[in-house]
Amino acid sequence: MVLSSLSLFSLPIQDPVLVFAVILLVILFSPMLFNKMGIPGILGLILSGVLLGPHGLGVLERDESVVLFSTIGLLYIMFLAGLEMDMDDFRENKNKSIVFGTLTFIIPLILGFLGAHYILGYSLLSSFLLASMFSTHTLVAYPIIGRLGITQHRTVTLILGGTIITDAAVLIILAVVTNLQKPDLSPLFWVQFVASLAVFVFVVLWGVPRISRWFFRALEGEGNAQYLFVLAVVFLSGFLAHVAGAEPIIGAFLAGLALNQLIPKASPLMHRTEFVGNTLFIPFFLISVGMLVDVRVLLEGPEALFVAAVIIVISFAGKWLAAFCTQKIYGFDADERRLIFGMSSAHAAATIAVVLIGYNLKILDERALNGTILLILVSCLISSIVAEKAGRKIAIAMADKVPEGTEGDERILIPVDNMEHLKRLLDFSLLIKNPIAAEPLLPLVVVSEHHNPEDKIKLHQRDVASVIHEVTEDPDVIRPVYRVDINVGNGIIRAVRELRITEVVMAWNGKLSTREWFWGSILNRVVNHTTVQTIFCKFCEPLNTLQTIIVVVPKNSEREAGFPYWVNTILQLAKGAGARIRILGAKGTLQTLETFVQNQDRYTVNISYELYENWDDFPSLAKDITKNDLFTVVLGRPHTVSYRPEFNVVPRYLSRYFQDVSYAILYPEQK
Repeated sequence: MVLSSLSLFSLPIQDPVLVFAVILLVILFSPMLFNKMGIPGILGLILSGVLLGPHGLGVLERDESVVLFSTIGLLYIMFLAGLEMDMDDFRENKNKSIVFGTLTFIIPLILGFLGAHYILGYSLLSSFLLASMFSTHTLVAYPIIGRLGITQHRTVTLILGGTIITDAAVLIILAVVTNLQKPDLSPLFWVQFVASLAVFVFVVLWGVPRISRWFFRALEGEGNAQYLFVLAVVFLSGFLAHVAGAEPIIGAFLAGLALNQLIPKASPLMHRTEFVGNTLFIPFFLISVGMLVDVRVLLEGPEALFVAAVIIVISFAGKWLAAFCTQKIYGFDADERRLIFGMSSAHAAATIAVVLIGYNLKILDERALNGTILLILVSCLISSIVAEKAGRKIAIAMADKVPEGTEGDERILIPVDNMEHLKRLLDFSLLIKNPIAAEPLLPLVVVSEHHNPEDKIKLHQRDVASVIHEVTEDPDVIRPVYRVDINVGNGIIRAVRELRITEVVMAWNGKLSTREWFWGSILNRVVNHTTVQTIFCKFCEPLNTLQTIIVVVPKNSEREAGFPYWVNTILQLAKGAGARIRILGAKGTLQTLETFVQNQDRYTVNISYELYENWDDFPSLAKDITKNDLFTVVLGRPHTVSYRPEFNVVPRYLSRYFQDVSYAILYPEQK
């Protein structure tokens, strides 16, 4: 029994429970230790894999379980890269991504081929395959960029677009070289290969968004089911890519692109997705990368060192030249060039895949394999350090750029009249919230001072806490507020003044009674007795299925004091929801709007402008609204420059002609 127990602690560790426990401890303590030494925590994970792996102390084996979690981690990195890509910015700058992708593919490929053939003496086919390895890169530094909050910066978007281009090209080269070794290769194979890739891309980018939109609509509020669905999409897409003849990482990246506009950045589903990946799967992958490294390669003699040195120098030279050319072509600054170089210079998964396949096919020898393994260690270390330093400077510069209309503190009050409305109001408020504002959202519950207000508050506290738990797991994001007053309207108005509120977001069920004037007593009083921006909402569908925000703007609204604020609210909503914007208004107003939006560097949103001045024909707009749209009307308060008498009947039109669609009515701030 004692001998059996002692065998559990022999090296390498074989017990799966103990293996998992050791890796979890490494994930927990390694980044903490290295961060205290001023070294990026991501390097701690890679170096821990070197130390504990089969080529180090031999504590852990790179067995099937480690390879499985490592594969999941790599797919997760590529999925998050696609999921967090700024699609509007990518569409606007897609040509830049294509140029960078071409440069970071061609330059290392040429340098690699020349170096492998003329310096290392490899054959033409071997040199071509080895050179393709220099072109690929792995986004090892992406978690660092995510923590710095610059995943939507223009250079990061450019890098992500370039990554998919160069990795796809390299993996296609790998497939071509691999199939060239088959004796019975026919032209029909290439037709089938191209056709299967085209079908795969179509299925993922066209089919997945439609299935996902239906699923999210049917299971709104089922957070666990939605996350499991997302995971299933990622790995099924990876498998379909493999079936089509491409690598699974291409499928994971395309899955991220397919779900990009269906998972808002501020949603609990996004937080859950990022948390699981960054906490478990991605660290597993980084540790397994370290396990590949065999430092003893350095001791095998001068020839091994020479081959490794040539491979490392060519690799960094190619990636640096690609970053330098991209900087010069598009006028980027030095920090942006360093970020491009840092993120695109790491070699890991695709690189080792190319070399291992070439080694197994006897196209490449052991010298190339050992040199590549050493390249993985050096490139991951340098990539992480350079990317973090450059990314930190860019993050500081981004924080200093505050768009007009978003300055100062933002405090959003959300009066709650019905718990069924609260979740969507919170989701909406998280989407429009200024990302640099530190104040939490403030759900407000007002109870009458009659009939045991203490008991009512306790009951509401439990219900509100339950809804907040569905929306976010961060207690600092939402802080409920409770008031006892003579009526709800008074309680809201007092809270606006006492809490120095900048914006009110309320629900409206879209119903009007003949006894109500305008919008009913509470809503009417809020509009007439406050000057802050006020939005009344009715949502028929989940906000993550939103595709288009249609905004009707009155003439002279650009002359209102709150013009910059409400425009940035719409832009932030579109940005967070991944939706495009259609703005309808008078010619002069549209011209001012277009100029203002062009000067807002923080937002890159797909916007179209259409002339509209016939408010008497307002009901006819209903025929163009779908269930995936949010119809938004900007109305001026009485006695303001944009006010028109026709505004009085807009609520009645909405309740009568827009019953089955989501809409919002926005009253701009008045100073």
